[in-house]
Amino acid sequence: MHVSLKAIVIIGAVLLLTWTSATQAREVVIGYSGRTIAEMPFAWASRKGFFKEANLDVKMIYMSTSIAAKGLMSGDVDYSTAMGGALRAAIAGAPVIGVYSMFKAQMYLVAQPRYKQVADLKGKTVGISVFGGAYDLVARTILKHHGIDPEKQATLLQIGDSRTLYSALSAGTIDSAILGPPYDIKAELDGNNRLFDSSEIFDMPFSGLATSKKKLQQDRAEVKAIVRGLERIRRYIIANRAEAEAFVKQFLNLNDKEARLSVAQMIKSFRDTGRTTDEAVVDFIDTTLRSTKQKVGGIKPSDIVDWSVTTEVVRELDKEKK
Repeated sequence: MHVSLKAIVIIGAVLLLTWTSATQAREVVIGYSGRTIAEMPFAWASRKGFFKEANLDVKMIYMSTSIAAKGLMSGDVDYSTAMGGALRAAIAGAPVIGVYSMFKAQMYLVAQPRYKQVADLKGKTVGISVFGGAYDLVARTILKHHGIDPEKQATLLQIGDSRTLYSALSAGTIDSAILGPPYDIKAELDGNNRLFDSSEIFDMPFSGLATSKKKLQQDRAEVKAIVRGLERIRRYIIANRAEAEAFVKQFLNLNDKEARLSVAQMIKSFRDTGRTTDEAVVDFIDTTLRSTKQKVGGIKPSDIVDWSVTTEVVRELDKEKK
């Protein structure tokens, strides 16, 4: 029996976590692939009514990055928070594009207490989310940067999202893992060692907003409204840290210390411009192609990202602030 992607999205809306704005406004589906600090601004912007003000009924539905990318192409999903996954699909030729980058890379290599440096992981296991995903790319890049061949001198294990990776690390079933907040923080507070911050070696487009090229071309106003809501909540978080800590504590079921450290790390990772440099995008393209043993070259930053809407939004909000 053939089950359409639309059916998957509808089922997900019923069975999985859904945030909605209670209104008869235009429905917008945003796919997300994990309940982490990266999704918190989306949920809070919706809770604050920032999307409702634009007459948009935002529904956030959990789905894998691959399903989200397929949904963008089919039109069943309007946006995806999994920027890295969407951009890798764009590099492969999918008609999707990144429009807003809220965070610098928030991926950290965390290991069991007995491992003090990355070099200690030679011959050990490294947990990742899925092969071919952002965590996989980050793990391989970090290992290579420290002289470890990820194909021959380490074992990468496909475990699941950050929460599942954290559980596996806590249980001692893996030696190390790539974790995103708040799970890197929880793991470190448990006594594990944070060995490396991926942002030290590349400025990867991490979490933000991706959509289809068709959506950007035909419904630019909606794209702008979503980006505006996200940029507004980013600024609100910076200006209202205590309130942000209270929300993230409830949203991610954290204790006070975990919430405080998570919000501090989130603010530190924010991009003021909502975009990366062309050099960073080129580096991401080349790293992605090399990781799949493809020839580097032929793909331009403009093929996978378009920051024009974000530039407009940032400029307008800056003017409103004055």
